Amino acid sequence: MLDINKRKFLFCCCSLPIYFSTSYLLSDNENFDYLVKGPLAGSIYYTKKKPGRWKNLLTSHIPIMQIKSNFLEITTPHEMRGFEHFIHKHIVLDKSFNIISEKIFDPSKDRAYSKHDISGYSNSLFVMSICNLHDTWLEPVKIS
Repeated sequence: MLDINKRKFLFCCCSLPIYFSTSYLLSDNENFDYLVKGPLAGSIYYTKKKPGRWKNLLTSHIPIMQIKSNFLEITTPHEMRGFEHFIHKHIVLDKSFNIISEKIFDPSKDRAYSKHDISGYSNSLFVMSICNLHDTWLEPVKIS
């Protein structure tokens, strides 16, 4: 089992190639499809279409999003069992994979809910929900 530092290292090492290989070479729609359906989905991170080894945990780990005015509200329907099993944080990325906002949770008192200002953004955003035991889950959201 990987400890948290190894997870962070793997996430960073695996995220950089995605960023550099897609953000300059692919169109916005291709970026969207590549992240949701590409070769790393279901192995390095997980999506609704590619839950990989965690397919039985899909419903409790995929972030649920709702846009209200200029805000994106995110909930991950995952119980927070103290520091034993919890959602570590939500991250919102723009279409070029820049971090717009993130919310780190305190598993001793928080639920996996966050609210992010998305004023000025259009097209696609990507939301990541990170579980301490079941890795990173990515869900795209289209903004009108």
